[in-house]
Amino acid sequence: MASDIPTLAINDLTVAYREKPVLWDIDLEVMPGALMGIIGPNGAGKSTLIKAILGLVKPASGEVRIFGKPYREQRQLVGYVPQRSSVDWDFPTSALDVVMMGMYGKLGWVRRPGKAERERALECLDQVGMTAFAERQISQLSGGQQQRVFLARALAQDAQLYLMDEPFVGVDATTEQAILGLLRRLQGQGKTVLVVHHDLETVSSAFDQVAILNVQLIASGTTAETLTPENLRKAYGARMLTRLELPTG
Repeated sequence: MASDIPTLAINDLTVAYREKPVLWDIDLEVMPGALMGIIGPNGAGKSTLIKAILGLVKPASGEVRIFGKPYREQRQLVGYVPQRSSVDWDFPTSALDVVMMGMYGKLGWVRRPGKAERERALECLDQVGMTAFAERQISQLSGGQQQRVFLARALAQDAQLYLMDEPFVGVDATTEQAILGLLRRLQGQGKTVLVVHHDLETVSSAFDQVAILNVQLIASGTTAETLTPENLRKAYGARMLTRLELPTG
């Protein structure tokens, strides 16, 4: 991909539910190789932004471009990790099968996954430390293990842009470190990663870029320049500042 073309370009994006704006006039550009956290209070529109990028919700106005083209033309370049709470974990399937589902976009629904796809799925499970659980039913996995399986599925898509909605929620410290390591490996490969994140105290250590959202885009850019008391006050209100230890440099 040409490095001078934004991986993601959002222009004048507005999304409304029952005529109430959930996102208002969002403009955001994310360049290749960015590792960006999307933060904001509850109800700020963070998950809606991810869904709008994926075409899962219809905007009232504006457009989203992936490497200069609409998502429908670039869907093979996008990997998605949804919120764990939105998934039916009682569905009778194994961890390995879940990961292989990530390849259907390139295979098409007619062609069945073969030996090569199985080997690729196992490689992805290995990258998240879940090889030993390949044949385990997903309902038998812990929350952290389930999250790792979904990360492996996204890896199997071999995407250029990864969208992750709250991947750190409900996971143990070991899984949290595994996820962080994976995000940095993806960035090191030139991939672009956007992560909806809720823990303000770990933003600086996890992401080199951040977008602060509260219906409108408050600010975006490098974490060091953007994660300021002023911007956080605009997004969260003054009461939040007393709960944070902000970077001084």
